[in-house]
Amino acid sequence: MDMIEKNSGDREARELWAQLQLKIPSLFGDMEIIPALLHGDLWGGNVAEDDSGPVIFDPASFYGHSEYELAIAGMFGGFSGSFYSAYHSKIPKAPGFDKRLKLYQLFHYMNHWNHFGGGYRGSSINIMRNLVK
Repeated sequence: MDMIEKNSGDREARELWAQLQLKIPSLFGDMEIIPALLHGDLWGGNVAEDDSGPVIFDPASFYGHSEYELAIAGMFGGFSGSFYSAYHSKIPKAPGFDKRLKLYQLFHYMNHWNHFGGGYRGSSINIMRNLVK
């Protein structure tokens, strides 16, 4: 957010972010997050598998909340409904999933805004507006 404010002077983004920070803890409630190995950049053009199963080949791989990796997958597409059905048959959606997914997408949109410019502003602002309601 500091980079966005410095580079664009976007006060609306700063104000929404300040409001959102107060709400973030409520999005996680009492849930227990068990770290999982995440792809880091999961979208349809960046996946593979072999006879033994999925292959992680992205240098951005890390351990984190399993819901996190679905955020970028939903942004840039390439996965069918059967992918999500299979995923959630293994890791069911926890209460509040949809809002946390938006929060995780916000990270990616803001990251893209910082790296690639203001074309990602609208998506970032819309997510923040929706999450602060």
